Amino acid sequence: MKKSEFDKLLISKSKKGRSDGAYSRLFGDDELGALISRVHATSISAGTYLENLISNTAPQLGQADIPKLFNGTLGEGLWIISKKQLKERVTPYLNLKKNMEPDFLIVDGFEKQCFVLELKDGDNFDTKKAQGEVNNLDKYSSAMNNKLAYPWTAKIKVCMFNQENHKKICEGFKGWIKEEDAMTGNELCKLLGLNKTEIIKQREQACSQNFPFFLEELVKIDLVREGLKKLIGDDLN
Repeated sequence: MKKSEFDKLLISKSKKGRSDGAYSRLFGDDELGALISRVHATSISAGTYLENLISNTAPQLGQADIPKLFNGTLGEGLWIISKKQLKERVTPYLNLKKNMEPDFLIVDGFEKQCFVLELKDGDNFDTKKAQGEVNNLDKYSSAMNNKLAYPWTAKIKVCMFNQENHKKICEGFKGWIKEEDAMTGNELCKLLGLNKTEIIKQREQACSQNFPFFLEELVKIDLVREGLKKLIGDDLN
């Protein structure tokens, strides 16, 4: 059965974690390692949730209208083109040697500009990853500018959804972007007509389910139970 988008936020709905992975070696216990692995997998899934939520909520530029973006006949409006549609409909037209699609292309028909957007749930990345992603954004933006009809332009944007400070977004990307390239979660939601409060509310609902589930699973593990008894006594049932 296919998981709902909300289920991607829930530890209880994720697959059981690996009992023979790095976390098991880190703690010296297969059950504890599997639980932490499961939590880690859910945190990754949560990033996919945000991307899919935006894809399913924001207005999409139809396939038939994508060519109009490049021949200068696209009218006023504001849309997104998802990574899937970019891969199928735009990247081949740009003649890029390898696929390097951003998470979204935001198409602003009012200002005649496109934002080549990378969306991040977190706000701190290692230098090599940040540099590689910015290089891909720059290449994609440059290819777009070579194909767009005047007066359309393309520029890169990095959105850290949970960060509202442009300077900290730049710092999180290790200085590989300028402040003008940064976009906050509030700015993204305002631009696309999304309700950030509702998105946060859904995550808070997930938190209210994740915490008790994690505790229940945690105290089932013998190593944890014994460790807690040593810390707080034998009152643990």
